[in-house]
Amino acid sequence: MPKNEPSFETAIKDLEKIVAKLESPDLTLTSALEYFEKGIGLMKTCNTHLKTAEGKLTELLTGKDGQFIESVLHTSTDSLDEE
Repeated sequence: MPKNEPSFETAIKDLEKIVAKLESPDLTLTSALEYFEKGIGLMKTCNTHLKTAEGKLTELLTGKDGQFIESVLHTSTDSLDEE
């Protein structure tokens, strides 16, 4: 991933800002197209981050024989269900 690309979290926040701007009724067509283009770029950045994370998870969850290791992931709500 290039060093100048934003983190996943930053890209998501920037996308949220762009969506808010695109919802403005006073936005010109030219501005809307510019925001849309920026949004598409940020979406591609997020997709790259997600694919990288998926690859890392796959690597971590693959056993020496190449098969997936089954495991149960516990979330913070799991402990609430046990009470």
